[in-house]
Amino acid sequence: MKWYICLLLFLNSYFNYAFKKEALPYSIVISKADLIVDGVVSKVSKDKYEFTISQFLKGRSAIKISISLWKEWLCDSRIKELKPGQRLILFLEKTAYGNFIPINQSTGELYVDNDTFINILLPKDFSNPTVLKKGVSMFLETYTLYGGLNYEFSQKLYFLRNKSIFAVYRMTTSNSFFKFLVQDVEYYKPTEIYQLFY
Repeated sequence: MKWYICLLLFLNSYFNYAFKKEALPYSIVISKADLIVDGVVSKVSKDKYEFTISQFLKGRSAIKISISLWKEWLCDSRIKELKPGQRLILFLEKTAYGNFIPINQSTGELYVDNDTFINILLPKDFSNPTVLKKGVSMFLETYTLYGGLNYEFSQKLYFLRNKSIFAVYRMTTSNSFFKFLVQDVEYYKPTEIYQLFY
């Protein structure tokens, strides 16, 4: 009997690691988002929740919006149960039905408690909401994404940078989350605007 239990535990851990969420880089999540907001959950129902926005980082909408609940699965589950009063920073896209959904499920739904993020799997550059929000703002002022913004990466993606690499480097010294995003976006070899005119 002990062998069966050990074998079951081994196989369970083996098969759990075989599933891995394909997470979008935050540089793409931010660029793809129709709405990036900070606020609190007002009401939770079976398949959606109502969200009251306290700050817009990208886009505009009504102060109260409806957000579809995404389906949890083995490698992408919620950090904790959604309850009224829970503060979140959301990266959202608008659906054809007029409501919103977090981009890439848990990637677009960041839980905040006592002005810190509670997801231990987030990179250390997600130090606190203030730094993150400033970094998002700096990123949106500096980069624009073109190409396939859908989840299929068969189309070529490219970023356009409207500041010199030297100015961007200086900016990275003032915000750790912006630095994190710049390191991520440099993989796509962004083009500077002034290069397009020569």
